[in-house]
Amino acid sequence: MSVRIPSIVLVSVLLSPWTTAVAQHSGRHGDGHAQHHDWYKDLRQPDTGTRCCNGSTDGQVGDCRPAPSYMGEDGFWRVWDGRDWLVVPKGKIITMPTPDRGTHLCELYGKVFCFITGGPSS
Repeated sequence: MSVRIPSIVLVSVLLSPWTTAVAQHSGRHGDGHAQHHDWYKDLRQPDTGTRCCNGSTDGQVGDCRPAPSYMGEDGFWRVWDGRDWLVVPKGKIITMPTPDRGTHLCELYGKVFCFITGGPSS
């Protein structure tokens, strides 16, 4: 006797780790910040030397969090802030290992304070 598993159950089981990872790395403001706050608090913007975490624009405090990203054909990084793909200015890139081996974004209102690549040895 063979047991048939409905396709929807099989797909759900196979995709559940992927959907969990996506939810944890939504790029939205605040998502994933608490897990890495102790690491973020010492990061500095490469071009200004000011803090990456708790940067501010218009009196609003910005935060760092894990975020999906990719390198565009033009050589610029794009990072998802939960609403849009932001182009990362070259002067805001920090290349270093990250706690989760992923990329991280510090921004507010589309202004990138820092983007951490998660490389080269992550």
